[in-house]
Amino acid sequence: MNQPIFSSSGMTAPAKKAYVIVLGNEKGGSGKTTTGMHLIISLLRLGFNVGSMDIDSRQRSLSRYLENRRQTMLKEGVDLPQPQHVIIQRSPFNIVQDAEEDERDRFTKALEKLASVNDFIVIDSPGSDTFLSRTAHAYADTVITPINDSFVDLDVLATVDGQTMKIIRPSIYSEMVWEQKLQRAKRDGGSIEWIVMRNRLSNIDAKNKRFITQVSIELSRRIGFRLAPGFSERVIFREMFLQGLTVLDIMEAGSGSLSMSHIAARQEVRDLLKMLQIPLLDERLAKTSAESTKIDAEKEDEAPVAVTASVAVKQDVAELA
Repeated sequence: MNQPIFSSSGMTAPAKKAYVIVLGNEKGGSGKTTTGMHLIISLLRLGFNVGSMDIDSRQRSLSRYLENRRQTMLKEGVDLPQPQHVIIQRSPFNIVQDAEEDERDRFTKALEKLASVNDFIVIDSPGSDTFLSRTAHAYADTVITPINDSFVDLDVLATVDGQTMKIIRPSIYSEMVWEQKLQRAKRDGGSIEWIVMRNRLSNIDAKNKRFITQVSIELSRRIGFRLAPGFSERVIFREMFLQGLTVLDIMEAGSGSLSMSHIAARQEVRDLLKMLQIPLLDERLAKTSAESTKIDAEKEDEAPVAVTASVAVKQDVAELA
């Protein structure tokens, strides 16, 4: 059911604590919006109430994705699950201190509003360093940093020696995430889980891929994040933006044009959900999996009956002949 975008005015204190997931990377084109959209729709289709927040008020990729989805619903006359969405604008104030105070106030009030009526909140951040982005990271329960599988993108996490493949120092972004972890601990004693997902993984066992794997594992130990397999270089993850759709929508519709690529892409989304290791989510996934297994078993039980009936018909025809 479509829910309108609302402003951040008139916010009230949350009645419950929603789980906050922030998509963060100070480099554009890493797949933050695509990952965020698939997370949102996955959670909605699992029966959760989901809020979403776009703090990249200039690019608004997530907001445009959701608007495209709303247009598809209107044009096609279909009912698609929608999150409760809000856009946080950058402050109009010129004085830095005033601007930051204004943005912090509007962000926290919007977060409280979403948290009062949702189980999860997914936040899409800009591919640059902004005060709003740092603030969002500080309020996250989990930060997901998608990176493309190349040393250009790995530079977002750390500086690596090109000759020895040794880590020289953490990047500015990695230091920022660490600082926000400290801020979170000071504010409410909470912790932030950091997950780095390697997107656009090649199926070819190239030397460069092995080097990236080696450095990524070493980085995860040194900087303190968990590695997750991301989304492969699949056109279907990007081609549905204009319709506001996801792989999960296509699979749910049961279109006759489904391919093995669609099925593999859906599995990649499921693997990411499991990698989050969120108890509430794991419980729902286990329940859904059990129900699917039961349905599959029932179908298998019915299959031999159909075959037997078919054989009996053939025998009758033979006898009549």
